[in-house]
Amino acid sequence: MPPPNRQNKTPPVGGLPPWPIMLVTLLIGVMAVWLAWPQVFPGPDQANEITLPNLNQRASALRQTTDPVERDKFCVPLSAYARALDRALPPDARVFLSGMIGKDNGPRGGYYFFLRNYLFPREVEISLDGKAVYHEGWFEGVPCDSPAELRTNGFDLLLLMPTNSNEIQIIPLTQKGTPK
Repeated sequence: MPPPNRQNKTPPVGGLPPWPIMLVTLLIGVMAVWLAWPQVFPGPDQANEITLPNLNQRASALRQTTDPVERDKFCVPLSAYARALDRALPPDARVFLSGMIGKDNGPRGGYYFFLRNYLFPREVEISLDGKAVYHEGWFEGVPCDSPAELRTNGFDLLLLMPTNSNEIQIIPLTQKGTPK
């Protein structure tokens, strides 16, 4: 009896010779290296972009920062603003955020969502009647910029957003609404 043939004579996949498979594998490997290279070894023009070395530096800086407000300044400044306001106001203060009602003010809706989230459990309103209605990107309701009218409706703080700016002005309406 002859000895068994132990050579692996597996037929090529799909009937193709092995060189096209190796070529495609090589091309995929080159493409992967080409895509990963700028992430691992960024150039000087990528100093402010999100790359792995930059994320590592940012993580180290965030790890050393123990104050949540200061940490938020590195990431989303509006979060830092809202968190600082949260620290400065009593939990039962009523806050009115003006400049949010109407289609023209729709892009500002993010400010309302951020402030409502960070100032919880405080009541944050954008409509004087407390019944703002959201319509696919904008709010409908009763706008108000009058500190006197807001004070008579029980609000402690007015956060005024002028129409030509995204800078929020803090207007205390009562002693409780004065940030400490």
